Amino acid sequence: MAEFESSKLALSGLAGEIRSSTVSEQFDLSGYTELRIYDLISAAFSTPLTEPPKMVKFTFVVGGGKLVRAKYNDDMSKWMITKLREVGYKEDRSAAETFDSQGTFKQQHDTGQNLKYLIVFPFVTCANKKESSSTDSDNVVLDTSSPQYIVCACEVSTFKEIVLSKVTSYKQKKKLIQVIHDNAEEFKRIEEKLVSCVPLSSLEQAKYDANSGQDSEKLLWLQGEIKQMIDNGQLNAAEKADLLQQIDNNVKSLNNEINEATTEGKPKKVEKLKSKLEPILIRKAVVEKIVPIKEQLSQGDKIEKLYFKLFPLLALEDKGRSMSLTLADLKTLEDKGSIEDSIRALEAASRGWFVEDADFEELCKKQEKTARTKFSNMKPVASSSSKKVVSSSSQSSSSWATASSSKKGGSSVTSKQSVGVNKKSTGFAAAFGGSDSD
Repeated sequence: MAEFESSKLALSGLAGEIRSSTVSEQFDLSGYTELRIYDLISAAFSTPLTEPPKMVKFTFVVGGGKLVRAKYNDDMSKWMITKLREVGYKEDRSAAETFDSQGTFKQQHDTGQNLKYLIVFPFVTCANKKESSSTDSDNVVLDTSSPQYIVCACEVSTFKEIVLSKVTSYKQKKKLIQVIHDNAEEFKRIEEKLVSCVPLSSLEQAKYDANSGQDSEKLLWLQGEIKQMIDNGQLNAAEKADLLQQIDNNVKSLNNEINEATTEGKPKKVEKLKSKLEPILIRKAVVEKIVPIKEQLSQGDKIEKLYFKLFPLLALEDKGRSMSLTLADLKTLEDKGSIEDSIRALEAASRGWFVEDADFEELCKKQEKTARTKFSNMKPVASSSSKKVVSSSSQSSSSWATASSSKKGGSSVTSKQSVGVNKKSTGFAAAFGGSDSD
């Protein structure tokens, strides 16, 4: 083992990735030959992994439906299983991402994606460290405040209230379906262990006790909500594109099966497949007509008003990079930090459950862009005092706070500079006037 670990840096390709991984990952083995499979398993799993700080699993795509079948040899799963057994692994259909599943593997068929997987739960050295420190320290305490725990532990009535307030978009609901589905699968696995009189870890016991036992009812209701969203056209552009792609994949798969059945002279099967295809095509036509909705953060209106206050300050700050600011300018800029903090707080309060980081960041950027566009299109407010503010930078800076007031005082820049600065900032000053009361 020591010799292998000392040379692991020399490993390249997929085996090297696996040996250096610290988290669970998925790999596609399309195009792998029998020899490459044997070399991969031998190099990656012959000895325990030393890098992971916790239990991990590696999911390998080894086959699929008609659309991807040609990419994988029909014997790929058999090759992997043979070699895994040679290096000391055994099959366990109830294996999970826990230390007691080390050195096992299981096969899985995802009917939704129409892909076949072989999942490997490797031996990891961190398990020995956990066992030596405490007999039960490998069990993670359930986070009872997490959205995942709450939606699985609550009653159906509470679940519906949560969805209506915290899980509002199509993509969020799809993510929630996966959370409930995964929880139901784990609950089933734990029950199987109980039936087999296998002791549960404290974490498994906590998950079993916390489950409401109403996963099926929650899934059925949630699927109905998703269907209703599609019928009502409540999809954004990205969600519409993803749904159409999913429908197109289903259509292609069915058409391929229809062609095969026609070639094989199976008219009854052809008729049955066409009956399945018809509602999918109708569904596609409905989705294609959807006009994507434009999303904004739930606190978007308040955030927009704060941006209207922030943009003039950003312009003033930018001015300070090319010339000295007056004391009045610097006093005005003192509010910038608190406004930015308020915006971040409102953004955080707007984030729903099961929203991916990238999607949330994109939505925040869109909110800022919308506010900036509206701010730029605001018409300057004409006032008698604005015509007088042309001689000093102190007058210019005071106009950031209110467009209707001006102060006379000593000039810190030349008259020519002052006129230029005020000319440049009048639009911001006028647009910003009076917004402090918002």
